[in-house]
Amino acid sequence: MHFGNVIKLFPDKEYGSIRTKDGAEVHFHKQCLWDCRFDELYESQEVQFQMQDTGHGYLGFEIRPVRNLRE
Repeated sequence: MHFGNVIKLFPDKEYGSIRTKDGAEVHFHKQCLWDCRFDELYESQEVQFQMQDTGHGYLGFEIRPVRNLRE
């Protein structure tokens, strides 16, 4: 698992970007979210996620807000 913060959201295209704690940029689509909806996310929100290198950058999946893990 990785931790990072949402840095950009594109509601019209239903995708966004996360910056990992070590500075990597990870892209994700709304279908990759767990325990939340796309419209519940906000920029700077801390999230936990899995990621993989696609050869063209990183893709995030199993993304969930950290707040849900602490409740």
